[in-house]
Amino acid sequence: MKPKDIKEIITCLGEERRLFYYHKDRYCFDLLRYAMDKNKRQTCKLSQLKQSQFGHFFAKKTVKEALSVYGQGEISQEQLTSCWLEKPFIFALTLACWGDGDRGWDQTSRNQSNLVLQINFTGEHLEKYYSLIKPTCRDEGPFASDIHPINTKGRHTMAWVRLDFDLDTNEALIEEVQNDWLRDAYSAYQRLKAKRKNNPSLQPSDVWYDIGGDYEELSCYVETCLQPYQHIWAEASLAAAIQFIKEELGITQIYFHTDETGKKIKDIAHNPPRSIYTKLPKQFGFKQTSEVPAFLYQDKVARRYIKAIPQPRWLVMRL
Repeated sequence: MKPKDIKEIITCLGEERRLFYYHKDRYCFDLLRYAMDKNKRQTCKLSQLKQSQFGHFFAKKTVKEALSVYGQGEISQEQLTSCWLEKPFIFALTLACWGDGDRGWDQTSRNQSNLVLQINFTGEHLEKYYSLIKPTCRDEGPFASDIHPINTKGRHTMAWVRLDFDLDTNEALIEEVQNDWLRDAYSAYQRLKAKRKNNPSLQPSDVWYDIGGDYEELSCYVETCLQPYQHIWAEASLAAAIQFIKEELGITQIYFHTDETGKKIKDIAHNPPRSIYTKLPKQFGFKQTSEVPAFLYQDKVARRYIKAIPQPRWLVMRL
């Protein structure tokens, strides 16, 4: 989309988004609810849900146990919304615009901009972060990278999802799901551990900028505080994006780049984490397709790149 269009959308929706509550496998209940909504049903027999495009979720222990109380009877959308299995993580969602039309630098499929959904840490994490890491530059901190589409207005971004979409064709494309914070914190810790084998007196500030805490505090932060986020960040980010696309933008046809096609269209030289474009979308129920997103094919530049790929593939979910 053009930057002015994205900025208009952000103005309409509000740059500061709501809180997002999430626990592992929460996406299953939301997608089952969307399957009911797709068929314009407020209630549905569980046997019918098992035949839907998300029927494979019933093989999950969490889903099976949560819905076992309903037997073979009916369940409502409201009851699916109420299925909270454990204490959730709490994130703050914000919106931003990324890119100025330079595909090579912005890594966008079109010579246009992306809407960014930022998944930000909230109070429980930040309290531990400040007490253990003691960042010397409080505004950004050691694990934030402002060359990426993070929040720079007071939030600390755990991860983000870049989106391109077209309201006229009812299509959204997930361009990227990524984080810097968790990776860089782990990298700083591993680097320090390796160097301390020869020099046990080294502290975090000797190997990584802006960390005021000592070795034990960095160790506690990475191994204890961040571990739960390491296991959930990608799943929570994609779940937040799907919810936003469906409920806020009103788009029901969602595409996701495959690893190879995405790299070629976006002109990416390095190798992004492959599991983000294979394992993660498969987990959610995306299906591979050779069908080109219509709004991409309407773009002259994107169409030229697509035609140069022998067998372009995407992943798609229709809600």
